[in-house]
Amino acid sequence: MKKLSFVLFVATILTFTCCDSLDIDPIIDNPVILDIKVNTTWETGKTYVIDGRLNIDGAILTIEPGVIVKFKEGAQIEVGSSSTGSAIIAIGTVDQPILFTSNAAIPSAGDWDAIFFHSGTASTTLLTYCNFEYGGGYSAYSGIIDLDEAEISMENCTIKHSAAYGIVMDAQSKFKSFTNNAISNTVNHVIQLYPNAAHTIGLGNVFTSTNPSIGILVKAATYNLAEETWLKQTVSYIIDGTMYLQSNAGSILNIQEGNTIAFTNGSQIEVGSSSSTYGTLKAIGTVANPILFTSSATSKTMGDWDGIFLEDGTSNNSEFAHCTFEYGGGYSAYVGMVDLTDCSVIINNCSFTNSATYGISLNDESYFVSFDNNTFSTCINHPIKLYANYAHTVGTGNVYNSVLGILVKADIYNQASETWKKQSCAYYIDGTMYIQSATSSELIIEAGNKILFTNGSQIEIGSASSTYGKLVAVGTPAERILFSTAAPSGSATAGDWDCIFFESGTSTGSILDYCDVSFGGGYSSYSGNIDLTKTGTTVTISNCTITDSESHGISVDDKSNPTLLNVTYANNVGTDYYVR
Repeated sequence: MKKLSFVLFVATILTFTCCDSLDIDPIIDNPVILDIKVNTTWETGKTYVIDGRLNIDGAILTIEPGVIVKFKEGAQIEVGSSSTGSAIIAIGTVDQPILFTSNAAIPSAGDWDAIFFHSGTASTTLLTYCNFEYGGGYSAYSGIIDLDEAEISMENCTIKHSAAYGIVMDAQSKFKSFTNNAISNTVNHVIQLYPNAAHTIGLGNVFTSTNPSIGILVKAATYNLAEETWLKQTVSYIIDGTMYLQSNAGSILNIQEGNTIAFTNGSQIEVGSSSSTYGTLKAIGTVANPILFTSSATSKTMGDWDGIFLEDGTSNNSEFAHCTFEYGGGYSAYVGMVDLTDCSVIINNCSFTNSATYGISLNDESYFVSFDNNTFSTCINHPIKLYANYAHTVGTGNVYNSVLGILVKADIYNQASETWKKQSCAYYIDGTMYIQSATSSELIIEAGNKILFTNGSQIEIGSASSTYGKLVAVGTPAERILFSTAAPSGSATAGDWDCIFFESGTSTGSILDYCDVSFGGGYSSYSGNIDLTKTGTTVTISNCTITDSESHGISVDDKSNPTLLNVTYANNVGTDYYVR
């Protein structure tokens, strides 16, 4: 910053000591160049006008209640720019606040520059019952107050009419205390800071903006603290860029109930993404005070922000409860607003809406610790994408207001015994899903479920050498289980999907009961909707309808002898029950 001069004078006809060595007459005709290098007090009842730059360097400036500090155009105060131990102690009162304002006859935002606190600022710096107005003129990137490697306390202060930000902080700055302050009428965000300092914004603050895209701007950086909480504020925390949440020792970030976390275009949160780093994100809202993850745009559209990426260093204690996720999914067509990679999380009572892709996406090693009572709507792709081995971790009470359902990617299901719980949407099998393991794996399909297959997809039970599997799909007369095509309604065609294959590793007790199997048989001319190879008497098919196969209804080899009870066939191209 360029070196300027400043003038100090008092409104009363008195002399006063500005520093130990200089008395200044209140009536001054010429500017006086002066740095405060010894402890100085500005006294109650006086007005001080700053013309240029006032440096507080290696000294403490004490400002008494009721003092008025006026700034001429372009004027500023700098604290601790070259010497440590520099401080301002400005302690006003409710009845006698301290005012920092413009010297103009008709003041306007940006009339004066800012108060800059540098690395030499003592952490004892305290601003209490101070009012700051009409500053922020230094640049579009500054505020009325700027912190550069500094730590200060502000309590019961107001900031208003800034031509830029209210407060700007660099990555090494934070608040020692920041409570019961009010910031309003700023052209830019009320505060700009970095992730490691956001928790130092305390309670009781009132931030006001007529523009919903203005809030607390959290710049791209890494949050690596042991455990802290972002407290509820009256405006959004706005993530700008990629915020990483991780450290070698493990970092925990709590989002307090009632908060809004907004994202600028293309922004995201990544948890535990670097090698040997670990992070835990907990956003636990309540019915009365949910947490919102949304776009910072004034006019919101799908894909405005990228997503929350939970990577392999994410703790399974990470939790989202009573949260709403909206207008994200902008990273790519393959991931959702929330994306899990090699990790597990708790998600309950949350809603996902207006995603440009999926609501939630999981890779083949990811699963839900708990996933109940969530709601999905207006996702361009499936509400959930995950892999077969962990589809059972989708819990109960979920609502899917979507044409599409849960996309189950091709995978080997090798759990001992798990259940795909009934959902209000279908499970969509995409590719070849295997049910098998060396010790035998059992998949139970709960009554009332719909299992749909994308083109060319299939289920294979016990197909690999020395592997064993069991499929138990037991519906009821009132809640039958459907195995059919994923083609849009009205466009189903025989052969849309391949088959349910029971192979030589099929375990005794495999059963299809009160099931409807339709529009398969696309694997080959000798297969069917259901195909049995070397299964002996391990499979029971009862109270089922087998229809609209491009080949046969049920195809068996001479080493398979399933139990068939009350099976109905219709519209199969080949033989209803074919022995090959």
